Amino acid sequence: MSITMRLSWFNCAKCDSNKIEVTTEQGNDEWLYDGDKAQCLDCGATGEIETDGGIAWFEVDKEQNNAQLH
Repeated sequence: MSITMRLSWFNCAKCDSNKIEVTTEQGNDEWLYDGDKAQCLDCGATGEIETDGGIAWFEVDKEQNNAQLH
């Protein structure tokens, strides 16, 4: 069963907002997994969570990361 959480402990690569919504099958508010879906609640950018060891970040889809903010 997937859960959706609003996290503020990491930032959007597109607009630097810390209002990120993450949907995860296995994670919780302290631990996320590669491939968890994420969306910035400020600019609407979507992407996935990437992890390396104990570090996680929001990787914005490439098409959106290159888009210009209005």
